[in-house]
Amino acid sequence: MTESAPTSAAALAAVAAEFAERLDLLEESGQVTNLARRLTELCLAELATDLGLTLTEDNAAQFVTHLAIALTRINRGDPEIASSVVAAEEIADRTREHDAVMRVMHDASRLLQREVPESEITFMTVHLCGLVDEKAASGA
Repeated sequence: MTESAPTSAAALAAVAAEFAERLDLLEESGQVTNLARRLTELCLAELATDLGLTLTEDNAAQFVTHLAIALTRINRGDPEIASSVVAAEEIADRTREHDAVMRVMHDASRLLQREVPESEITFMTVHLCGLVDEKAASGA
């Protein structure tokens, strides 16, 4: 999605395969639009590549669901979610993760033709920080 760090077809294929069942269920039940699903896959592949993460059902299921549903809300033009002071404080010093989410959401916003609110970016960043911290704790 971004010109600076192109996401490989292999990374995209891996993400799509790993989360196919989850995203199928969300899309088939009408909770997620097809555009939001595809954007979710692209965003996940880019974040995984940029941050050196391996995303699996075991470690990223909540993040994937949150991301897909958030992008669907934005795609449908639903009202913005409320911001959280606690979440913002939690990621205040996590500029690397916040910047990564900002980059992929900037690209997603162009395809959605809607801005991704900072409140959504904050919650996405909280999820991403958890994955980064889990990777660091495992020594990977």
